[in-house]
Amino acid sequence: MVYKYENLNLERYMSCFWAKFQLIEEHLFRFDTRIYLTNIIEPKEDDLCVGAIVGKNPGSAKQSASSNELQAIKLDGDKLLPTVRNIITSAYSKAQIIPPDQAYIQVLNLFYLCNPNLACALETINNIGDVKPCSSEFKSFPWIWYVWGDSSSRLSPYKKRFSCLDSPNHFFFDNQVKEVKCLPPSLNEFAKHTQGLKHEYVIPYIANLIKKALRRF
Repeated sequence: MVYKYENLNLERYMSCFWAKFQLIEEHLFRFDTRIYLTNIIEPKEDDLCVGAIVGKNPGSAKQSASSNELQAIKLDGDKLLPTVRNIITSAYSKAQIIPPDQAYIQVLNLFYLCNPNLACALETINNIGDVKPCSSEFKSFPWIWYVWGDSSSRLSPYKKRFSCLDSPNHFFFDNQVKEVKCLPPSLNEFAKHTQGLKHEYVIPYIANLIKKALRRF
């Protein structure tokens, strides 16, 4: 189907935040979440992924429909997605590099059940049982940023599989020593979430990664 936008307000159809949603045992899961660096009308499967971020689980941001197609996300008060976009666009600005067209950040999660209450989400996911991870986890990324928070015995089993993510650049902000570390966090380290994180702690580091990735091409 071809859509005509000539006489429409394009802003109504544009978004920076897209994902696929699936109902599993009547619970909503969010997969292939993308943070585009500019508003777009329509995402494509072969759009350019310029980096990835690993969080706990999708919180407030959701969509009412269940679909295998990428669709715009209703933020519903979610702070992570717009905060990450602001940090990455600031890093591109600091690097003095214009982001590529249709470029996006891949959002990966320890598990993909949508629920802003982590304790409730963990109880639900444990009751559901084995749910396949997002297929995006098997991609290769220019860099990966970990923001899954403090050590947690309940979350450790979900963190272990992320040691296999494919990237030449892994990093996190260690909240205990207040510095960026250039490797995946161990199960006992505090990978600071974006909430309360001073942006100046990570923007210069990400800017250097952006310049490094550009030199590779």
